[in-house]
Amino acid sequence: MDLNLKNKKVLVTGGCQGIGLACVKAFLNEQSKVIMVDQNYKKGEKICQELRKKGNDVEFLSVDLSDEQSVFKMLNFIEKEYNYVDVCINNAGVTFRSDVLEIELEDFKRVLNINLVALFIISQNIAKNMVKFKVNGSITNIGSVNSILALPDNPAYVASKGGVLQLTKSMSIAMAKHNIRVNLVGPGSINTPLQRSGMSRSKKLKKMVLSRTPLNRLGEPEEVADAVLYISSEKASYITGECLYVDGGRLPLNFVV
Repeated sequence: MDLNLKNKKVLVTGGCQGIGLACVKAFLNEQSKVIMVDQNYKKGEKICQELRKKGNDVEFLSVDLSDEQSVFKMLNFIEKEYNYVDVCINNAGVTFRSDVLEIELEDFKRVLNINLVALFIISQNIAKNMVKFKVNGSITNIGSVNSILALPDNPAYVASKGGVLQLTKSMSIAMAKHNIRVNLVGPGSINTPLQRSGMSRSKKLKKMVLSRTPLNRLGEPEEVADAVLYISSEKASYITGECLYVDGGRLPLNFVV
């Protein structure tokens, strides 16, 4: 199926590993021009060089999304070099496990600053240039099943992802008149380094994760990327304000163990 993404300019945050890297590769396979953003300079440059050797059109930008000035500097560079992007994938995110009675305010703020505030700044500025250049663009935010399902030991993360869900819906309505679509893709338990390391340390955790996933396996980053690819493409041109959960049936099961 031709998704008509050839030569489209695509921004992917958190592009050095897991779901973000899978998204970078998926868009490059569609012959898009990809701007990959991550804080890890050495890793990002290495990945970018390897992808370029294969003939891909990709650029890496090292950005600390917890620093607003760094975010605005990135956006100014993108505007100067590219004018606009056709597709924005807000994937970058962090987590911080702590009891709600013990989490420090600075740790709570850091999670929200990266997961929600930076996402808003990027989305707003990218959307402004889409409007300016009359681009029928797409913004896809990576949420989580925890946009809906709460976790007692991760208040900052679930608050940030709940915020991303509502921001997605709000922006989708506001941007519709400009033919800019805004959607969310919400992963469940995905086979990323963080998920694997936790499950390898604890058989109990592995059993818990699989017991709440009806398909009885972890999802792969590429499966999430495929959903992102579709919903960001013109094949999904009548879809906006929607939340597509790639979770192996986690939400319909709807219980916490």
